[in-house]
Amino acid sequence: NRVVAAPAPTDHGWERVMELARLERFEEALAGLAALPGEVARTREALLLRAALLTNAGRLAEAERACNEAIARDELDPGAHYLLALAREHAGDAVAARRHDEAALYLDPDFAMPHLHLGLMARRRGDLAAARGAFERALALVPGEPTPRLELFGGGFTREALVSLCRAQLGGLA
Repeated sequence: NRVVAAPAPTDHGWERVMELARLERFEEALAGLAALPGEVARTREALLLRAALLTNAGRLAEAERACNEAIARDELDPGAHYLLALAREHAGDAVAARRHDEAALYLDPDFAMPHLHLGLMARRRGDLAAARGAFERALALVPGEPTPRLELFGGGFTREALVSLCRAQLGGLA
């Protein structure tokens, strides 16, 4: 598992950017990210954080470009594929969204968020069996998901909120 963490102990403002992201102050976090020194701003972690912030801010075309840049650097990055799945779904391309979620899971089967996203999409299209399986897998994985990855890809939800969401979705399928 590749876990996204701060680029360096001497964070040059990274922790402030992460705090703004946790507070859902996405535009401020993006500005803070842009102000980081070049060697920090060009890291894989910073690129993924930018893509996540853009996604959360609703700037999906920019988020998709950032995801594609991350995939161009490393096509085996499950986080970039997951964020691209979110952007593609919001663009109305469920087929590509599903393909990118599946790519993320191929690269890291223990990544909870693509399972959850696949479950939500399956429920919306009426495939309750697929939704149930995806929600069950997400529910099993969320408790062990590394905190930095949950902070980056959890859409602002806490671990407990994601567990509750999975349980509620499963309850709604019963």
